[in-house]
Amino acid sequence: MGFLQAVYSLGEMASEAAKDSPFADVMNFLQLPYPITEAQNGKVFAIRVWLEVDDPQVEVLDINGVADIDRIEYQAIGNDEIKIKERCLYRDPVGSNVSWRFSPLYKLGRGSKDPLKELMGESGSWQENNKCRFYKLYNNLLSDYEKSSCFSEGSTDRIMAGLVGKIDKIIEFWESKTPCFLLFGLKTGDRFLYPGEVAAFVNYFKNKLNPDMPAKKRIAQQTTYCALCGEKEKKLETLDKVFKFATFDKPGFLPGTKDGAGIKEKVFPVCETCYGVLSAGKEEMERRFVNFNVIPKTSLYVIPEIIFDKKEYYRIASDFTRNFLKNGMRNEINLFSLLARVNEGLVYHFLFAEINQAQLIIHSLIEDVPPTRLRQLEELWKETCTAFGYEMNNSSKKGYLDTAISQIIAVLLSLAGKREQDRVVMKERIIAVISGLLNAEPIGVEEIKRLIVSRLASMFTDPDWISPKEKNKMPGRLRIKGMAEVLDFLYRVNGRE
Repeated sequence: MGFLQAVYSLGEMASEAAKDSPFADVMNFLQLPYPITEAQNGKVFAIRVWLEVDDPQVEVLDINGVADIDRIEYQAIGNDEIKIKERCLYRDPVGSNVSWRFSPLYKLGRGSKDPLKELMGESGSWQENNKCRFYKLYNNLLSDYEKSSCFSEGSTDRIMAGLVGKIDKIIEFWESKTPCFLLFGLKTGDRFLYPGEVAAFVNYFKNKLNPDMPAKKRIAQQTTYCALCGEKEKKLETLDKVFKFATFDKPGFLPGTKDGAGIKEKVFPVCETCYGVLSAGKEEMERRFVNFNVIPKTSLYVIPEIIFDKKEYYRIASDFTRNFLKNGMRNEINLFSLLARVNEGLVYHFLFAEINQAQLIIHSLIEDVPPTRLRQLEELWKETCTAFGYEMNNSSKKGYLDTAISQIIAVLLSLAGKREQDRVVMKERIIAVISGLLNAEPIGVEEIKRLIVSRLASMFTDPDWISPKEKNKMPGRLRIKGMAEVLDFLYRVNGRE
């Protein structure tokens, strides 16, 4: 529950920042097509498709064709995140198997060696090749605008004819080294109207966001209470629409019952308002409060929760803490040391997860970790460093808690076998150790010690392990010292619990 409350708090902060937007009613559901907090995403390009119409503000757009195609940098769409959301009107599709998208935006990704073949198919006839980009663009995005009466009859075919006629421009703009996406808008004079500036596209987005509930489900639905705010509602949403790890498509997920009409709504139901705030919070969590630098191929979400009065806390919090809440820690290298320096009045919820295709696999969730816990661990690591002869001055990063975590990961990974399955098992052990440290649980040091001893014989018979040929590879004697430092640190942690 603490994790969900923290995500909800992030959503409240995001909602407050966008309260003056003309899209305030749907802003919680809008997303960025690409992150803009990372330096490399400054090079993402938007290939704009200028659609020609007689009247850009009618309910049903009669597309005459493609007037022009140009390219701009992604960040040039707007001067801040809110403006980019308002203009792109983007939201991730509800699944890979649906034949529609929320907005007229199609992600091309990076260019290929043969972009013409990639776009048009091997035979050059895109209608016959279900793997080429134009086929997918037509069938998975544009055609539904015509089916939903957002476009007049024949508009989609005229758009595709225009794209084929100007395919040389698309190929020119579609670079191999940088991600690109097609963004469809309307030409009015010399100005490009973005999807968020076109009433027909806005209505289409809202209709897809809140489709009319089928009559069969309306009858079965019961009046119940929102699990977050406690309000009594008839129209409720379920968590699987917010989090990919909350799913109802597996047998036995529903606690103590079988799936059926009205059953899902009994498993942590949320009202429409809370659903919107949670959606915004989840977007903040994905963009600002996830870090990929700690454990290989693992996402570490760190969601802060303010446990005092929010307005009062913001007033007394340091600039460092306010910047942390505003900017997050997506690219932070010294993550745990950063978290340890934040003011009191916050607690953290740590979620270790892994993306596997469309699923989000949860490895561990640790709730309610205060900054003092991280500071305590860092002080214990500094004691270990001092015991092994390191000087702990202000410029030394050896005493950072991040160094301790990195060393634990490196030591345990070095003990894994060469098979991929061995490394997967060891990664689970690594997450268990880090989770235990954060959650103030005793660590099984003896088990780790036995694992080290069992591997030593094979390590000492490997000449390359003792004296590596690669210049940047650590020799065996230093690795042994690193193992001893890890064991000493874990013993100290267990002794203080």
